[in-house]
Amino acid sequence: MSYARMDHKVIVRVGRAESKTWWRNFRTPLPFSIWLDGRWYRGTGHVTQRDSLEREEAAAIYQAAFPRTEVPTTDPIVAIELSGTREPMAGVPDLPTEPRELWRHWFANVTAGELLGFAAPAVTGALVRVAAPLAAAIALLIAGLVEGSVLGWFQARVLRSAVPAMPPGDWIRATALGALVAWSIGVVPLLAGDGLDAWSPRVLVPAAVVGGIGLLLSLGAQWFVLRHFLIDADRWIAATALAWLAGLFVFMAFTSPLWQPGQSTSLVVLIGIAGGLFMAAAMAAVTGYFLVRILRTTA
Repeated sequence: MSYARMDHKVIVRVGRAESKTWWRNFRTPLPFSIWLDGRWYRGTGHVTQRDSLEREEAAAIYQAAFPRTEVPTTDPIVAIELSGTREPMAGVPDLPTEPRELWRHWFANVTAGELLGFAAPAVTGALVRVAAPLAAAIALLIAGLVEGSVLGWFQARVLRSAVPAMPPGDWIRATALGALVAWSIGVVPLLAGDGLDAWSPRVLVPAAVVGGIGLLLSLGAQWFVLRHFLIDADRWIAATALAWLAGLFVFMAFTSPLWQPGQSTSLVVLIGIAGGLFMAAAMAAVTGYFLVRILRTTA
């Protein structure tokens, strides 16, 4: 997605329109808020009619901004007429308009949310160390649902200001589902136990790679909600994968040298929660960076 701006008009060209849904909301004129140049604007957008004079004018504005880019006649063009800065919305807390303030707002909330949420699997994992594999796996899956729900709730606190039309409940459910998928992949080695030793490296290595990719992409389930409200929602899948890769790396780097056989349950939990704090901060920092960038073209 790319856009061009001229005075109070914003022209959005929708590339690969068949894979996106947000622009379909503008088949009839729709008032909404858009984040541009570090501030919110109110505006009204609509899809220009094919072969119309308005579309030709919109395409000309876009072409002037991107002279080397061809504008296919099959690509929808959304014309947005800006009416002014955003006014406060009832029941929705004010969102910082400066990118750095928005990032700090997201970082603080998401770090706290993931730390609190991760306490559930951290404590559960310590308690089920000697439990039967099936019982331990079920307990960890339940704890993973708790983690995802808590994280989703804290993220939704920020997003209900950034994307007012998005139902917070949908975001929380998508985040919880993503966490459940991630933990379902994570407990496979626990359930397999020593059986993994019998696997050929030709099978084990590809399976581990696929599982790792699936784990990193699991919270991309949030995309199913975000795609209805963000123009560049596709970028959120890569953003969450990169964020969790960073978070898991930090977690393992911190906890692996500290966890030792024979440690008390309380010490195992303490190390896990401390590692969870660093993991949460890394994940929040990366996703916050991408959120600020994506919101520049949010509708």
